[in-house]
Amino acid sequence: MAETRHSVTIGRPLGEVFAVLTDPNKTPRWSAPALEEHSIAPGPPTIGSRRLAVTQLMGMRSQNIAEVTAFEPNRLWEMKSVSGPPFVVRATFAPVDGATRVDWTWSFHLQGPMRPFGPLVAWLFGRVFAKDLVRLKRMMETGEL
Repeated sequence: MAETRHSVTIGRPLGEVFAVLTDPNKTPRWSAPALEEHSIAPGPPTIGSRRLAVTQLMGMRSQNIAEVTAFEPNRLWEMKSVSGPPFVVRATFAPVDGATRVDWTWSFHLQGPMRPFGPLVAWLFGRVFAKDLVRLKRMMETGEL
């Protein structure tokens, strides 16, 4: 397993930040690799909800389905891939001086001949994700998102 961890503090209320980050339809607006993302079934996210994502990273296009495995409104959200590249993503949310801090952990579970490349995948993904978080912060704080 390989991990990358990131944090961002966004100058918006906790409820707004949580709502944006748990809405898969909004992900392509702030995440460069996300070409398409949407819930598979209607309704708000809950444990067991699934979403489909089509991404392009390092020139490679992939598709995955991920399932929400933990969900506590305005506190915690976690997803695990059930198809496509194997990963778990966990985000925790906390109010900080009128803003919201989000702490992310992405874990990649590459297997077989790909296993030795896990740390490289995590590092490369982390570089892209760090830029995504800068974009997310700017978009939320300026009202674009």
